[in-house]
Amino acid sequence: MAAVKPTAHYGSLPFKEAIAYFRAKLNLPSERWADVWREQHDAAFMVAGAMKSDLLADLRQAVDAAIAEGRSLKWFQSEFKNIVKRTGWEHNGDAAWRARVIYDTNMRQAYNAGRYQQLQQFEFWRYVHGDSRYPRPDHQKHHNLVLPKTAAFWQIWFPQNGWGCKCKVIGETKQSIERKGLKVSNEPEIPMRDWVDKKTGEVHQVPKGIDPGFDYAPGASKPSEQIKQQLADKQPLAERLPERLAPSAFSTVPGVNIHRLNEKLTELAATSAGPQVQQLSQFLHKHDIKTLFITQAQMNPKAIAPTKILSDVNDYLDAKTEFHPLQRLTTKGYLYANGFTSRSFNHVVVKTNAGNALSRAAINEMRRAVDLAIINKQSDKAAWTLSDIIRKQVTDGSDGAVLSDWLHEMGHQLHYKTGLAKSGISDWVTVYSTENFKEWHAEHFVMWLLNRKALAAWREDVALYFDQLMKQALN
Repeated sequence: MAAVKPTAHYGSLPFKEAIAYFRAKLNLPSERWADVWREQHDAAFMVAGAMKSDLLADLRQAVDAAIAEGRSLKWFQSEFKNIVKRTGWEHNGDAAWRARVIYDTNMRQAYNAGRYQQLQQFEFWRYVHGDSRYPRPDHQKHHNLVLPKTAAFWQIWFPQNGWGCKCKVIGETKQSIERKGLKVSNEPEIPMRDWVDKKTGEVHQVPKGIDPGFDYAPGASKPSEQIKQQLADKQPLAERLPERLAPSAFSTVPGVNIHRLNEKLTELAATSAGPQVQQLSQFLHKHDIKTLFITQAQMNPKAIAPTKILSDVNDYLDAKTEFHPLQRLTTKGYLYANGFTSRSFNHVVVKTNAGNALSRAAINEMRRAVDLAIINKQSDKAAWTLSDIIRKQVTDGSDGAVLSDWLHEMGHQLHYKTGLAKSGISDWVTVYSTENFKEWHAEHFVMWLLNRKALAAWREDVALYFDQLMKQALN
């Protein structure tokens, strides 16, 4: 299933600040949208009318996937319909419209919260009016307004400033302000108006031009005492979200996505490989390494398939311009390459097919494949790659091989981030590792990650070498 172009864009979504903001929230069942007010949204995930824990957890997992994987609105609407059908939720409004509101608001506010954290490095901030068919005059009049980041204005007028608002804030320096011919403005007055909650009769003071409940800076506040009490009064919720050992992934194959990847990494972390998995996770987060799971056709530089997902891939990688944009996801060796990466990339590409499902990857058998590879080498029957052994001799091997190929490419990234050193060790396990010193690193890294104990029993110096290499990458 190829990714579909979203109808709304959120800049560099997904990025780690946006993901962290959303995942820090707690689920809060609520009857209507006004039950959670202003900055309380920084602490709570809610969907108006979603009162059941299981329903809210399912909706949250879909939103989480949308943020972490850069999923399209069309994908989310399909997930929404499946959740509604499965849970029997009787929601208000048309399904497509309701899904759009949930998707748009959560995606945009997660993005804005992430931007709020990123912008702290700039002394000045500039308000930019969103490109809208029907501009809001109160938003439009603030276009190119430049104020110090400490101005009180930003605690009220930091986007999103209403349903569907597409305004944003840009960081500026004194030099960039002068270069653009702008000036630091005087802080504008913020006129207020009364807004009455028709259900409770409560009167709120709302800034003119901002929709009720949007007059706050996403990600700037800590949970209020009110929301803490609300959460304390609720029954514990089954979040059902796997630990995010890998931060994000883009995929065009339903069975190979960030959630399934993290489920398998969590399963692997529960074995004696736990320390290596945790170090890999730290490496991925520290260096923000991203992943593309795509099909062979989408890796073909002469095919139409990659052009159909190029825009979505660029959005996910936050790649605005590039001389040869297709080089990020295609290779001349697409027929035989199971994956590829580059020193100039901050991502890896892994080949999948429509029938792959990471949920079927047999972790314990994959770990035993390392022992088998070493035995084969010692018997002068060395395998071509570790993935070959997994693919041919392990139950549901093609699914496990996808995970193994992903680890192989991450081995290259570890090598790149530590300066492409040579190990000085001439011994090897798989034939492919004799191709060059880069492939030696990638192949033996997979073995170190999956089964360090078996690797150390063969050559302790190889295991110690990767211990030091990972330590170097993390420091």
